[in-house]
Amino acid sequence: MSEGAASALQVPAQEGRGEYQDRGSRFIAWVFDLENQAGFLSRLEELRLEHGKARHHCWAWKIGPDYRFNDDGEPGGTAGRPMLQVLEGGGYHRVAAVCVRYFGGVKLGTGGLVRAYGGATARAVECAGMRRLPRFACLDLRLPFSLLGLRGEMESLFPGIVFAGDFDSAGWSGQATLEEEQVERLSAFLGDRGKGQVHCQRVDNQGGIPG
Repeated sequence: MSEGAASALQVPAQEGRGEYQDRGSRFIAWVFDLENQAGFLSRLEELRLEHGKARHHCWAWKIGPDYRFNDDGEPGGTAGRPMLQVLEGGGYHRVAAVCVRYFGGVKLGTGGLVRAYGGATARAVECAGMRRLPRFACLDLRLPFSLLGLRGEMESLFPGIVFAGDFDSAGWSGQATLEEEQVERLSAFLGDRGKGQVHCQRVDNQGGIPG
């Protein structure tokens, strides 16, 4: 795997849907990209309204190291947690799952519920697929007036680079944000063209997603 792929953040490529049935009970799960908790709550409410006759509306989500899950009336640990475990096993950075249950009149027991909620979620994960979001790095950058032309060259050579800063008595100073996988190449470019007059230093190691 390349360095760029290794540093990428993985999210669902699309909303996936999966079903699991056992002894009359029907479990329907949806897995989708989770931008923030507000977006999740909105989608959860939509599914609750759409499936108002379902007995349970269980869910789980994770964003990086943060996570939550809810069994919505099912025995503790039989719904939300196995759903979360499936999401974690999928290698996602951010993801959410909702699974509704239409009760079929027969109790499934703890093991049966774990298999059902986990199974429906796993099928939804398979349907959702995966896409990669690049990580970004932020660099502290200072250019003297004599080398201001390097900004235009960087914009041409490193598509997507974003500058934020202003001019002062020495030239231009601010920050440059670009994809993580481009940092090494940018450093080499500035080392070659900067004549020892360009300051460029990383100011974060978070690899976050702008916006």
